[in-house]
Amino acid sequence: ATPRSSARQLVREALERYGLSPDDFGQFALCDVVGRPGGGTATGAGGWQGEHLREVGDWERPLVLQELWKPKAGWSRRFEIRRRQELDRAADTGDDGDSAGEWGLSPRRRPGGGREGGGDP
Repeated sequence: ATPRSSARQLVREALERYGLSPDDFGQFALCDVVGRPGGGTATGAGGWQGEHLREVGDWERPLVLQELWKPKAGWSRRFEIRRRQELDRAADTGDDGDSAGEWGLSPRRRPGGGREGGGDP
């Protein structure tokens, strides 16, 4: 990954390593997840508790995002690959950010499905 790599390129490269068909790449999205290491839960001291999720636009540059925006002290961020269908399902539940959502996260989607540039070229 380089600062010039788009989210779409990074998803494609990661999924190729798992041997998925190129036809399947559009089913996945890169998500920016902010949470707390350990999460303050009884599930384990070394675990991760994601609290906020935002689908990264296909043409956004994740390494630039990471460089320009740092979470507050006590928080951290990571990028995760999620199925778009699961993101759509979570958004359809009407999650307004006050509840935990399907994965213990609040989905944050952009108008138009969170995909910059109007979708696949």
